[in-house]
Amino acid sequence: MKPTVQQMIDASQQALRDYVAPTVTDQWAASALRSVDVILSHLLARVAGEGPMLFEDNADLAETLAAASASGLAADGIASRIDDFRTRQSDLSIGYPAVDQLLDLNLVGRTLVDELLVACHARKGAAQADDLHARLRAYLDRHLERERAYFFPVYVGRPV
Repeated sequence: MKPTVQQMIDASQQALRDYVAPTVTDQWAASALRSVDVILSHLLARVAGEGPMLFEDNADLAETLAAASASGLAADGIASRIDDFRTRQSDLSIGYPAVDQLLDLNLVGRTLVDELLVACHARKGAAQADDLHARLRAYLDRHLERERAYFFPVYVGRPV
């Protein structure tokens, strides 16, 4: 039987805990080993769900950015980049895209969200800007919820 990526990460982590950690006497090496253990826990949480999470997040970004285009607050440079993002997202929604492609697109979309937040802040008090700001914040809340499992409880616990 071929082991899954999760099983390989889990076995590596367990081997480090059972066989390597007990033999390490240097405090810096022990600290580095604990850091590796946390990173492996993060990867274990992330590897199975990252592709579907990014796929869902990119679809959410496309809808959120479409609303930004419709609001008229996106400057010409941002508007054309939003159109490019939405075209790429649509292309990647067909078939089975690689996680790296989804991640690259996600970073582009979140950069646009950042720029739009700055534009909204510059026009704070204007109804359209405030509405768009609320949409963008709502997207960010959904994004954080999607990523929560990668960080909690992985990075929460006793200090190392």
